[in-house]
Amino acid sequence: MAEMRLDPLKPPLPLSTGEPGSFAHKTLVTRKPAVLRQVLADYDYPASITQKIESLIEEILEDRPVMPLQTTAPDGPDWQAAWRTLADRTWLNAPWYLVEAFLYRRLLEATHYFGGPEPALQDWIGVDPFWPRKQAELTSDPPWQVLAAALRHSVANSAEALRALLHHAVWGNRIDLSYNQVAATAGRDIALERERENLLIDDTEPILAHLLTISNEQSAMNSEQSANPILQSSNPPVSRPSSLPLFQPSNPLPSIHFICDNAGTELLLDLALADFFLRFNWASQLVLQVKAHPTYVSDAIPADIEWMIMSMRKQNEAGFSVLAERLASFVMADRLRLNAHLFWNSSHFFWEMPARLQEQLAQARLVIIKGDANYRRLVGDHRWPATVPLANVAHYFPAPFVCLRTMKSDPIVGLPPGQVERLDQEDPEWRVNGKRGVIQALV
Repeated sequence: MAEMRLDPLKPPLPLSTGEPGSFAHKTLVTRKPAVLRQVLADYDYPASITQKIESLIEEILEDRPVMPLQTTAPDGPDWQAAWRTLADRTWLNAPWYLVEAFLYRRLLEATHYFGGPEPALQDWIGVDPFWPRKQAELTSDPPWQVLAAALRHSVANSAEALRALLHHAVWGNRIDLSYNQVAATAGRDIALERERENLLIDDTEPILAHLLTISNEQSAMNSEQSANPILQSSNPPVSRPSSLPLFQPSNPLPSIHFICDNAGTELLLDLALADFFLRFNWASQLVLQVKAHPTYVSDAIPADIEWMIMSMRKQNEAGFSVLAERLASFVMADRLRLNAHLFWNSSHFFWEMPARLQEQLAQARLVIIKGDANYRRLVGDHRWPATVPLANVAHYFPAPFVCLRTMKSDPIVGLPPGQVERLDQEDPEWRVNGKRGVIQALV
């Protein structure tokens, strides 16, 4: 049998909503209408917006043809091109990732997020339809309890600390406001030792070896920077912006990029990991690749990150305010950056990434790919035989990477022979119930 390998010019067929009884089909007819109804419950929308959202729900449940956007927003042409590939398909007979992403874009059109010809709706421009749910999560206690536990591992620069923070970051991905069943049953307590048995793939050690190898290669070039106070201090200056020293090494370490997933609990743990990388000089710069506008309920956008840092300052816990000031100082020094690209909101798979974005990622020493939807985009949302090596599927990616993901959909690669059969007997819902996860690298 020929070795299976992804060809970006002839990619495999993605999962379809047209498979009766499939996770994609069930999700589209149950979870997604519930998401839309929750948006209606969270806001007192004008009648015209309410009617558009209700019509979208009916369009899905009655399995009508997928209707196009009517928009002049910058992403309109790209979505129009994606919609044309559907060729009059209905919601329950279409490529799963495409219609799922398109559903959220249709919702933003319905809520007047990008504006339109109706003057009476101008107050709704730029209003995040998922904001009440994001706010409810972050104003509760559990996210901060989990963050406090993670920060206890980040006091000193050590491989053991980095191991713990990576593991916190993967299990933080369970908390996904678009999948309440997983978020509710998973809880908010991350017991790392107990969770080890739930890691189907654990490439923590190859990641550490990769990062340490690059650090060692750079150490000779960067020895003249040892007098730089920002490099030496575990607490970078937090004075006013006008007096903040900029980080400008002559031979900087490469950057680390996060392709982010959820705001809330997950993003708090991502920021703790980002702080560790910057504070202890594992990278000269860290870039958070986030969505350009709201989607998938809790996916992180720039406003979420700003609000999280503000929320850290308001917590009655000194460690959180110190973390907030460090992160703010990294932003001011251009060591922590955001990149909100429309590609991240699109229905495209990762091999279709714009050239400029590929070039940015190619400069990274490591790309941390967070979450389930990003994993689906990496592997083409195709149900590969689970034993196919990750290198056969994601060989096209422009930089070394690691996926930190809890299992909330079907695609998975890189498992040893026999593991799928054992898991199918042990837990028939193992692919989708969020119990298990992967730290899966190609470095």
